[in-house]
Order: sequence, then structure tokens, then C-alpha cells
Amino acid sequence: MADETSHTVAEWTDSPFTAHDRRGDTIEHRVRVVHTPGVGTDVLHEVRSADTDEIPTEWTAAERVEGRPHGLSVTESRDGWFA
Repeated sequence: MADETSHTVAEWTDSPFTAHDRRGDTIEHRVRVVHTPGVGTDVLHEVRSADTDEIPTEWTAAERVEGRPHGLSVTESRDGWFA
């Protein structure tokens, strides 16, 4: 959306795997706050990884919380260890 504004609150990388052949695999995380005028504000926890097929290489929402005039709701939550 052209009218939305966003701010990245946090970014980090972790290596959650313990298997010998995957210890170097990393997952990138970020938390963004996105405001769309007239609609509301969303908080997104996004992930990406170039090292594993389990996570897309493009930023993908692992969890999304929508703030609207009627309240908060979790509208997207991916099951899995990365969420």
C-alpha cells in the first residue's frame, strides 16, 4: 500500500539448529510496525533464510498482530520453531 508507513523495531540472526550438518544455517528475524492510515497498525515478526528450505528467502510474516479500532487480533501465526 502506498499510504502505509513502517518502522523496523528490531533485527537479529540466530542459528537454532543443533544437527552437525546444519549448525551453520541461520535465520534472520525482524519486527516491524506498519501503519496504514484509516485502517490501523500491524506488528509483524518476519523471518527469512537462504540456508534452509523450511524458511523462504524473502521476508515472510511468521506472526502478525493487527491493531484496529475494535481491538487487537492475531491474524497470522505460522506453526513452527521460528515463530
